[in-house]
Amino acid sequence: MTIWYKQGVQGDLNIKPMKCLGRVHDHYGKDLYVTAIRDGNHMAGSLHYNGNAFDFRLKAYMTKPDLKKVCGKDFDIVIHSTHVHIEYDPKGV
Repeated sequence: MTIWYKQGVQGDLNIKPMKCLGRVHDHYGKDLYVTAIRDGNHMAGSLHYNGNAFDFRLKAYMTKPDLKKVCGKDFDIVIHSTHVHIEYDPKGV
């Protein structure tokens, strides 16, 4: 089980999203394919650009509630048809 990066993926993640990526990888115990970090075209203000978001290929066994449980309350999870978007976006108290 390995974390793979699509050719052309650039940039690094801040510590909390990096830990989340590791927890997702460990939780499923399968290869994980990261498709975007700071690279690519994202909407204005996207947390990708400051290292607080990443995308990876969606697998049929992945669910939003399960990913939310793995990453925690400070993470937003969006499941698209081909990939999962996870961003660290704490809302405060």
